[in-house]
Amino acid sequence: MAERHAVVIGGGISGLSAAYHLRQLAKASNLPLRITVVEREKWWGGKIRTVREGGFVVEGGPDAFVTVKPWALELCRELGLEHRLLPTNPKARRVFILWRNRLRLLPHGFLTFSPDPKGLLMTDLLSLQGKLRVMWGILLPQRQWGDDVSIGAFLRYYMGAEMSERIIAPLIAGVYGGSIDNLSARMTLPTLWHLAHQYRNLAWASLLRQGVRRWLRPLGIGASDRNPDRPHNSFFLTLQGGLGELVETLLAHLKDATLLSGRTVVRVEVDAVDGQRYALTLDDGERVFADALVFALPAADAAQLLRSLDNALASELAGIPHNHAITVSFAFDRSQVRHPLNGSGFLVAPEDQRERLLLACTWTSSKFPPRAPQGKAMLRAFVNRWTPMSEREIAEAVLEELRPLLGIVGEPERVWVFRWASSMPQYVVGHAQRVRRIRERLSRWASLALAGNYLTGIGIPDCIRSGREAAQKVWQSLIRQR
Repeated sequence: MAERHAVVIGGGISGLSAAYHLRQLAKASNLPLRITVVEREKWWGGKIRTVREGGFVVEGGPDAFVTVKPWALELCRELGLEHRLLPTNPKARRVFILWRNRLRLLPHGFLTFSPDPKGLLMTDLLSLQGKLRVMWGILLPQRQWGDDVSIGAFLRYYMGAEMSERIIAPLIAGVYGGSIDNLSARMTLPTLWHLAHQYRNLAWASLLRQGVRRWLRPLGIGASDRNPDRPHNSFFLTLQGGLGELVETLLAHLKDATLLSGRTVVRVEVDAVDGQRYALTLDDGERVFADALVFALPAADAAQLLRSLDNALASELAGIPHNHAITVSFAFDRSQVRHPLNGSGFLVAPEDQRERLLLACTWTSSKFPPRAPQGKAMLRAFVNRWTPMSEREIAEAVLEELRPLLGIVGEPERVWVFRWASSMPQYVVGHAQRVRRIRERLSRWASLALAGNYLTGIGIPDCIRSGREAAQKVWQSLIRQR
């Protein structure tokens, strides 16, 4: 087989995952493959931005990945990073909700939308009527939801308005940066969506599942055989030196690839001479030819390049809405923060967001103690809307909102501000149908694939999976070209 050339456009975690898996496939098959990755920024990793400064490990984008989706953990093992995994501090797994200007503890089980009865009865986030409405959910008849519906409509039916708006809405906003009245229940809550169609209602499904677990546990059936002290039993994991370690390790494994940072692909077309290849034009006029192509770009950027190849596909990608994101990290001497920081942080209820910039705040030095030197506190705030303010103005405004909530005195020792324009894809109602249309168009392009967070999952594991699947698709095309 003559040497083939695969080009990955985009050097975020999706693109690096695609390039890495292409390399592994070629190596396992002992077939010649040249790989080029083009990234417009001067750094690699996309939204993964780890800054190590003054003993602090600061994440500008995601700070961890979930373990219920296996792809990130599998990749860490494959890369030899398992010994570097860092779980969340077991003593700081409590989460608070800021509602009516006061931090209120989120009871156990609420993070998984299955609150235990005691936590439900004791919480002050819900009124008596709100608690009764949640419990009344077990009596609700099964409902036919059709093809899709908003999270708000879906969960208000099962849990009532208070539970949905004071608890579910901030949890969803903390992950997706969007409103429960716009986001798709089918795409953002696939497990609950499935249970709602399989059982009478969500409360009934939850009771059945808990009952089966309790019945099987004494028999040793379904019990975990894993050592509870092993870090991958944590719901969230990161790496000791930050998620940048994952990016750096992937780059080390791609040392035999051509890595072009600070370069932009400005045009993609089918090669006029060889109709099976693609011709890419870079920003300096250089022409690159590829036998297979992976677009690991934000949806809007991928759409712009795909216009000349498939206008219908480009239009579908351009129609995916995105929200912006801003994070601000502060470093303090621990004595400057009077709050015990006895948890991983807090989320802000929509009612309290209206007059605030705060969307959420992670107590980083409590959640991951190695992130800050001994005797220091690090906080990371999320801003709930895009603003034209300067970075200094944003930091000052956010700090003034945090002061009374956490008892902050004095000025921070260090501040880091990160802006992410159009970084949060919104899986609005109807997104599943859009994904079907995108896949239908893609089926016409055997040697072209998409990877990223805008299709079926926004987290790091989903991005890694999308990169792997893109690599597998174009690899099969390359094999068929032999």
